[in-house]
Amino acid sequence: MKIKLTEQELASGVLSPEMLEIAAEQVRVNGYVLFDKVLSDEKIKGIRDAFDPIFDEFIEKRGYNTGTNRAQMFLPFMQPFIDEEVIAHPIVMSVIEKVLGKGFNCSYFASDTPMPGSDYQAVHCDIMPLFPELTVPLPPFSLVVNIPLVDVTEENGPLEVWPGGTHLNPDNANHDTLDGSVNPNLHIVRAAEGMHSEKVFMSAGSIVIRDIRMWHRGTPNNSDYRRTNLAMIYNRHWYQSSCHTQIPRETYDALSKKAQEVVRNFRIGQPAQMPWEL
Repeated sequence: MKIKLTEQELASGVLSPEMLEIAAEQVRVNGYVLFDKVLSDEKIKGIRDAFDPIFDEFIEKRGYNTGTNRAQMFLPFMQPFIDEEVIAHPIVMSVIEKVLGKGFNCSYFASDTPMPGSDYQAVHCDIMPLFPELTVPLPPFSLVVNIPLVDVTEENGPLEVWPGGTHLNPDNANHDTLDGSVNPNLHIVRAAEGMHSEKVFMSAGSIVIRDIRMWHRGTPNNSDYRRTNLAMIYNRHWYQSSCHTQIPRETYDALSKKAQEVVRNFRIGQPAQMPWEL
């Protein structure tokens, strides 16, 4: 579902109770929700201008790591990437709290970039089963937030998703199959061939919130420019996953109280690292 925020909602950072319920409902039932065009063009351009040279150096030193001409890259915890609207946008925080409850935390601060010439990924979910032995669906416990730095079109490799319940499979049916492995309980790639999917087209500066278990894949970038998504993961307060991101103490102290709360499990008091240093 694509939601176009009103000028009042953008200015106040507050959704009406009904719209907040609708957005959370879409994440719980459909697997994701899209808020169109939240961050300004000026802000996105500043982030993109800072990102591109770092990414170029990362590729030169480390190469592609998630498929042909496609790379995942951790972000250094510094401006402009840590803009308040990126890491703790009030509307996004309200939806995540509605779905995951109070005290949620961020465990992942990175990016995904299909370059020109990238190919299809295998259909996959982003996480291994929480309780593999269970044969009942579990409520959401981890959400991915994506912010595109360019308009996402048919040409430049949009994310393709399988909404409407793939995140609600029993735990033993959902596995991270990006590496080509086959889950013996459910052949995700084969099953997806006969199921409904949709490509997520959106403007630069939009914000997507999706259940980390929802099946998806990257598609080929047939344009002449990179298609970068900023990517963050937020979890229920009791769910802990390893976090590589380091935050200088003075940077942490300058954050808002909400941003401090959500990144509290990062490595605070250590110098920010460039992605090739990890």
